Amino acid sequence: MADYNEELSELHQHVVQTELNLSATIDDMGWILFTDSDLGEMIINLREYNPEFMQLTGVVFADPKNTRAREDLLRACNSANCELDSSQHLARLKVSEKHNVVRASVAMVLAAEGRMPDEALLRTLIVRAMSSIKAAAKEFTDALQKLGSPPTA
Repeated sequence: MADYNEELSELHQHVVQTELNLSATIDDMGWILFTDSDLGEMIINLREYNPEFMQLTGVVFADPKNTRAREDLLRACNSANCELDSSQHLARLKVSEKHNVVRASVAMVLAAEGRMPDEALLRTLIVRAMSSIKAAAKEFTDALQKLGSPPTA
């Protein structure tokens, strides 16, 4: 028996598969894993005790060899987040504490406290959330390119 809300995870998996036309799996924590052709690996974080909440996250930049200065990544994130605020996008960018990895995420409350989200609402909002993550990825890339600093390696 899984230690998560199976019905909640299955609802999110179903919506990703039908609304986004992407294959999705449920991991051992009840999180939804899928791959978008533009963004790569995506995760929907869910909590059994908080079924009305979801967080969609994807890596928009990974630099495992640390060829970019961390300060450039932080500046690009800050610049992109300011632009996203101006355009009313939901996504927010964050640089990993330990690695040169930038993630974009969208957190949403989808129902009243303790309630399961409505499938029709979830279908609409998952499309909006994905668009917002893609906009954040573009803003970050544009901001990083504007910095003009070459890789450090």
